[in-house]
Amino acid sequence: MVAIGEDGEANRLDHLRLRPGELEHLARLRAARASMERYLRTALFYALRDKAQEQGNIFSILSGTHLNNLAAQAAFEAQRRTKEYIMYSYPLKDRGDGKSH
Repeated sequence: MVAIGEDGEANRLDHLRLRPGELEHLARLRAARASMERYLRTALFYALRDKAQEQGNIFSILSGTHLNNLAAQAAFEAQRRTKEYIMYSYPLKDRGDGKSH
């Protein structure tokens, strides 16, 4: 584990000691953050939808996610979005992850 100090330097932490209940508390915080992020994404989508309907000349909102992001796909479908496209990419340059075509 690594922590960033006030000076911006990385400090290695060899051991992390938690008191009883702290691990569960950290897990709840992480779940709460994930829930909040889902809520915000949903709220932003509905705000966009409402604004587009109010404007009157928008007929569709296109959304996309990674092929393996099943949670996002399930959320899209729960919001009554329909799967209409399958997209492919053909990278012409290194994508920055060390893999090239």
